[in-house]
Amino acid sequence: MRQLLTILLLVLTFCEATGQNSYTLDTYISAVLENDFGIKLMKNEVLISENENNPGAAGYLPTIGVTAEQNWTINSARQEFLSGQVNEASNAKNQAFTAGLMLNWTFFDGFRMFATDKKLDLLEEQTKLNLAAEMEMKIYSATLSYYTYLVLSEMKKVYEQSVDLSHARRELLELRVEKGAASEMELIQARLDVTADSAVLLDNMRATEQLRAEMNKLLGRSPEIELQLEGELPETIKQLTWEQLTEAVLTQNTTLLLAKSGIAVREKERKEALSRYYPQLAFYGAYNFGTSQNEVGFLLSNRSYGPQFGLTLRWDILDGLTRMKDTKNARIRIESAGIVAEQQELAVKTELHIAFQDYEWAVRMMEFEQRNAMEAEEMADIMEKSLQSGALTPLELREIQFGITLARSRLLNAQLNYLTSTLNISLASGDFKNLLTD
Repeated sequence: MRQLLTILLLVLTFCEATGQNSYTLDTYISAVLENDFGIKLMKNEVLISENENNPGAAGYLPTIGVTAEQNWTINSARQEFLSGQVNEASNAKNQAFTAGLMLNWTFFDGFRMFATDKKLDLLEEQTKLNLAAEMEMKIYSATLSYYTYLVLSEMKKVYEQSVDLSHARRELLELRVEKGAASEMELIQARLDVTADSAVLLDNMRATEQLRAEMNKLLGRSPEIELQLEGELPETIKQLTWEQLTEAVLTQNTTLLLAKSGIAVREKERKEALSRYYPQLAFYGAYNFGTSQNEVGFLLSNRSYGPQFGLTLRWDILDGLTRMKDTKNARIRIESAGIVAEQQELAVKTELHIAFQDYEWAVRMMEFEQRNAMEAEEMADIMEKSLQSGALTPLELREIQFGITLARSRLLNAQLNYLTSTLNISLASGDFKNLLTD
């Protein structure tokens, strides 16, 4: 678990200035993790659990206390003895002072302190696992938004090229209409195509602006701040095998590790309950000091001091069957925690299975769209030469233009789907290190 948390914390080594606007994937993730409010709160929970995990909380250490008391009294008294002597005083003042130092140490409590010590370790590990889970989700969200932004940026270039080509086709038709070589209907259609392509470009720009605001929010910045990303969409495909992933998911998935940790915590609680069947042995030691002065009574003054120590044994023979009830309930809780772990393991395996199927589909689609895009680029070169020579009709030009734009956009979507599938696998397997360092 510590290795998992260490892997996630490695990205924090990329520290950037507050006003930075240009990010690589690593520096963007680092900035998100550094500024996210949820992660800051989880880090505080980790610090609290570390503070609570100490020998004193486990019960190893003794308790030491100091007491002191100063007492004043004013009494009116009349004392008559059998001998006939009478002592009588009015408003007699008496004062007394006592102080003591007390040590109590339960050195055997039925092995409870050892179980509690292990439980505190497990609870601290759980808070760190919760932090790791929160960081994983932020890494997932940051990486997905990063690559989505890159896709939108590339799509903008595709749509701008399509708009430029539509403008060129409209201008060509305007010249042909002036010469009587084309109809007004064809020119109107060209103008409609320019409007349609421009609308698609505007939609892309709107989506990019909205995503930029969300990404700035993840960075803890104002939404209008400019954002530049330094990176490229992957063109190579990472080969993943089902056997490697299933092995990783059982050892690295954070939610599954939390479920298994819950079983261990319940087991320690059962041992705490069993400790009540044993006697408790404790040592105590004290040093007391006391002095008093009296204006009435048998003693004019008194002073005493000295140490005191001893052993105590306590053993509850019968406690109304409370121990038996708590022990049975502890066993039931262990069984329930095991059921939760089995349920979580099945859910994680199902999640990984679905993610792996999406990955295999995304790989095939990306390979297909890469070949399709290469053919589209060849078609674009032919179209440019044919357009210059006037060998294309406006309708043929529009159909080819639409096909090229569609091929380029489909490739970008295929790349994003591939990245999303690998992110889903990384989230299920708990392995973001290979993704970030690929």
